[in-house]
Amino acid sequence: MRGRAATIVMALLVAALWGCGGQEPAGEGERRLTLAAPRDLVAGPEDPYYAHQTLRIWEPLVTVDDRLRPVPALAASWAVAEQGRRWTFTLREGVRFSDGTPLTAESVVANVERFVRIAPRQSAFFSLDAGMEAAYGKLDDVRAEGGKVVFELKEGVADLPGRLAGFSSMVQSPKAFAASGGFAGEPIGTGPYTLASWTKGQQAVLAANPHYHGTAPAYDTIVVRVIPDANARVAALRAGEVDGLIDKGALLPGQVAAIAGDSGFRVVRSPSVLTHYLTFNASREPFSDPRLREAADLAIDRRAIAGTLLAGTATPGAGFLSPVFGDLADPGITAPYDPGRARALVAEAGPPAQPVTILISSAETGQFPYTDVAEVLRAAFEQAGLPAEVTVAEATKAVMEAGDYDVFLSAYSVPNGDADYLFRRFLRSDASWNVERRLGYRDAEFDELVDRAAARTDPAGRRELYHRIQRLLAADRPMVALAYQDNAIVTTAKVGGAAQSAAYVVDLGRLAPAK
Repeated sequence: MRGRAATIVMALLVAALWGCGGQEPAGEGERRLTLAAPRDLVAGPEDPYYAHQTLRIWEPLVTVDDRLRPVPALAASWAVAEQGRRWTFTLREGVRFSDGTPLTAESVVANVERFVRIAPRQSAFFSLDAGMEAAYGKLDDVRAEGGKVVFELKEGVADLPGRLAGFSSMVQSPKAFAASGGFAGEPIGTGPYTLASWTKGQQAVLAANPHYHGTAPAYDTIVVRVIPDANARVAALRAGEVDGLIDKGALLPGQVAAIAGDSGFRVVRSPSVLTHYLTFNASREPFSDPRLREAADLAIDRRAIAGTLLAGTATPGAGFLSPVFGDLADPGITAPYDPGRARALVAEAGPPAQPVTILISSAETGQFPYTDVAEVLRAAFEQAGLPAEVTVAEATKAVMEAGDYDVFLSAYSVPNGDADYLFRRFLRSDASWNVERRLGYRDAEFDELVDRAAARTDPAGRRELYHRIQRLLAADRPMVALAYQDNAIVTTAKVGGAAQSAAYVVDLGRLAPAK
């Protein structure tokens, strides 16, 4: 404990000095790394997770590999019985929380029970607004049994490990939580780092966890600065103020080629679940008319957007699920570019009385070239006979909940390989996102298919149901996929070990000085 306290004191001193401005001083013999991200990866005690998984303060039971397959994390293995109604997870041995107390099955159960108690709850990362049924299915009981964690479900779930991967199975010491389910103090996880200090909107300082069960992290301290502006991030990288850029949209697509061509940097670019979607407000005119949603869809030249505006770092979208989902994504769905047909549909339905509003988030313009993409969409809509205007807002949630938009451009992903998360959270008739943000999508067949797919345990049957769901969405168009985005991160050549999962989670515990 004495060593850990000394590490934390050192990190706090670093943070204080850094707050005075200038380059961070290095303590004698200290191994320190400074990174930057477009957003704050710590959300604080009001957030259900406190911090993003990337920071490695906490670990989940299950995580995913680069193909979105569930792989062990704190759970060493799992077994299924009774047609998906009972799942038993065996925990990794020798794991301790950062306060030195051991990880037990009882502590995992306490985390599951906490999630059930506090959901629904918003998060800066992955909201629990769909309730915990999206993660656990119809949970009948969760208990510790012989050192293992047993989930008993009222209905079979085909892929509980996939659903649990990442945020849904975060494990922290029960001591971290107040009786209300909120955080009582700092997060207490099992990852290679602890949160030494945090200045909201500025930086988080991580200190190596002396109780970490795996290989000790190479760096004593990692500082993660928040730099929302994309050009400022790259300038900081080139100036040597930071050693790398991480997280969603770390590099703008147009920046990737130049940075990758510089021998002083290492760009890691891999397929991700990030997908750029257009969401229609179908609760009001003009897009309550399906002909005009189809016209808008047909007016979009996805190849030009992916190839030019996204600089080849994305592929044109079509089906609702990205190809990263493997055979759950329907390869037969296409998204043709047909401006002539778009104009004919507008002529048939009648042009809108007012320009349609294309809404984008000011926060996302620092991650993707959304200002340019929105202008291209505006021009395409107008050529089809749909006058349009672009609105940039900081609080898009409030704008959408007021119904004051017609189309919303944004990137979405999932924390794991569970397709049900997207369908149930965004588009089911009772989904809060659908209802509160005025999508106006109500389809009993869609709801029934989503429920059936979630419970279907044979892979072929489940795959067919998800293909039917995507064909239904391709016809109804409540949301359409514009492009499937690769996520690029970068470190200087002095840093090795950078890698990210398909859910764009970077494992900071693997970063080390390059050999």
